[in-house]
Amino acid sequence: MVLIMAGLALAGCSKDKQTVAIDPNVLPTNYRSTLVAFLRQSLTNRSDFRGSMISEPALKPVGGSQHYVVCVQFNPQSAIKTKAAVYLSGQMTQFIDAAPEQCADAAYQPFKELDAATPSAGGGGTIPWLSTPR
Repeated sequence: MVLIMAGLALAGCSKDKQTVAIDPNVLPTNYRSTLVAFLRQSLTNRSDFRGSMISEPALKPVGGSQHYVVCVQFNPQSAIKTKAAVYLSGQMTQFIDAAPEQCADAAYQPFKELDAATPSAGGGGTIPWLSTPR
C-alpha cells in the first residue's frame, strides 16, 4: 500500500512540472551596467569613453528576427561610430556595427556611467573596431 501511494504521489509531481519556455525578447533591465563592464574590458583608451551616447532598448531587426537592441555612439578621433548591443533573453549576446535600420531612429542620451568609468588595467591604444582608418 505504501508503495502504491508513493508511486501515485510521484506520478502527480511529474504532471505538475511544466516546461517553461524561454522568451528570447525579455527586456534587458541591467543593460547599462552590462555595457559598462563589457566596454571597460574592450576599450583601453580613456578618450573612447568620453562623450558616448546610449539609447533605450528597442525591438529591432537582427538577421531574420526581432531582438532588443541598445545603440551606443562613440566619438573617437572626431568620427562617430555607432554600435549595437543585441540582447537575447535579457542577456547581451552580440556587440556589432549597427545597421542603419537598427539605430537610425534611436533617441540618444549621454552615457554617463561609461563616461565616469575607466578602462581596466592592461593599457594600450584604441582597439581596432573603434578606431578610424587612416
